[in-house]
Amino acid sequence: MFKHILIPTDGSAIAAKAIKAGVALAKEMGASVTAYYAIEPLPARLYSEGRIIDRNLINDLYEKARETAENSVRQVSDAAREAGVTCDTVIDRLVSPYRGIIDAAAEKKCDAVVMASHGYSGLQELLLGSVTHKVLTHSKIPVLVYR
Repeated sequence: MFKHILIPTDGSAIAAKAIKAGVALAKEMGASVTAYYAIEPLPARLYSEGRIIDRNLINDLYEKARETAENSVRQVSDAAREAGVTCDTVIDRLVSPYRGIIDAAAEKKCDAVVMASHGYSGLQELLLGSVTHKVLTHSKIPVLVYR
């Protein structure tokens, strides 16, 4: 049924469970997977006009975010390798993770997305809605949500 599954992750515990389920589904179907992580930009209030912040600190924060991203997609690629499933990885740096997920699925020609019902979030999720909800409402391909 599915030939290429996108597995977005944010490194959370629930995402790790979704990774396991997504890779198992891919193995069962003989599909490949693409691991996806979106690095969100730092809040503008940290470095906008009128604020003084060391440029090196901003670079350090992005470097830490990149390390987190690499560790997160490595969880998917390690699980895929153990299951004998082909895996590609994508790390994006963008404003909107849900849009990145949808765009990556289209660019990589994925025919399904397997993702966690929620992940790391806070007040922003309450105000703007979860990434998963936005992917569900905007995706043109099937989205399987792991709870």
